[in-house]
Amino acid sequence: MRDSVRLGRVAGFPVSAHWSVGVILLLLAWVLAGGVLPQTAPGHSAATYWLGGLVGSFLLLCSLLAHELAHAVVARRAGVEVEGVTLWLFGGVATFRSEAPSPRDDLRIAVAGPLTSLAVALGSGLAWVALDRSPGLDLAAGVTGWLSTINLVLAVFNMVPGAPLDGGRVLRAVLWARTGDRERAAVSATRAGRAMGYALVGLGLVFLLLGDPVGGVWTVLIGWFILAAANAEQEATVTRTLLGAVLVRDVMSSPVVTADPALSVEDLIERQVLSGRHSAYPVVDEDGRVVGLVTLRQLRTVPAQRRDVTRVRDVVLPLSEVATAAPTEPLPGLLPRLTPGSGRRALVLDEDRLVGIVTLADVSRTVEARALLTHPA
Repeated sequence: MRDSVRLGRVAGFPVSAHWSVGVILLLLAWVLAGGVLPQTAPGHSAATYWLGGLVGSFLLLCSLLAHELAHAVVARRAGVEVEGVTLWLFGGVATFRSEAPSPRDDLRIAVAGPLTSLAVALGSGLAWVALDRSPGLDLAAGVTGWLSTINLVLAVFNMVPGAPLDGGRVLRAVLWARTGDRERAAVSATRAGRAMGYALVGLGLVFLLLGDPVGGVWTVLIGWFILAAANAEQEATVTRTLLGAVLVRDVMSSPVVTADPALSVEDLIERQVLSGRHSAYPVVDEDGRVVGLVTLRQLRTVPAQRRDVTRVRDVVLPLSEVATAAPTEPLPGLLPRLTPGSGRRALVLDEDRLVGIVTLADVSRTVEARALLTHPA
């Protein structure tokens, strides 16, 4: 996800936070400090309520992270490659680079998150019971009670049978197991998600007409998010179906124009960039080893007065951070790796030897061409 800040690694997974996390953190703190806590724990100062609100909103973000990490851990055990976890305005998302190998694994991955939220709700509820009986801890009791309720709501809401919610993944797994057709099951799950998205948008509009602007706006936003995500997932499913048994080597561009790591940025721009049509160049050393990738965006970060003394090796994106693929790999399996972080391109390596490059434009062109075979004009 763009505009995200890397926070570190948890359980071996990269964890990032979108800038919108700051917005939701303050919004939740305001809800707690301005309404929930004064009702459940009256008699405290405004500063105390804000402190409790900030702690409560931070704990909720931690529980959302636990929810997504549960998906990631179970996915890793099933052999699914996990790119990382990102927190953002509507919660979080665990990004996978491959698909579950079986309906059973798909089901386990899907239910891991809601079960974690239920566990957090139960633990917070027990803490609320203990704290509520202790004198002087009414504020902490209010925070834990709220945390328990929110996690319970999240667990139940996420199990609604419509993609991209976890309940939609469960529906997909069940239909996959019943029909043996994963793509068909995915389309059915996304259709259910679209229906739910439209329903929530409509419900939000009703709230607005009844004079509840806050509830109405949030319901419309959630419905819009579900609708957009379901549409995107359905499009991805159709794309995988169209690509079928297409291999990476069938769409890759070859031969590839490369860059020398010892070359200065100034020379690279004058010799190759200005006269070429490429926006990225794989960097290959004199021994034929792929060092990484340099893009026009990286070159723009070098000040003009430093280009003649800055080498390509100084600005190269390491190979460990670049998407790669084997020429015989099925193309649909590469799609999850063509992310903005990878520049939406992948280097094709055959036993560490660079043989081609695949961009999202190559994939789009292939999809459009194959669509002509099934949907002639």
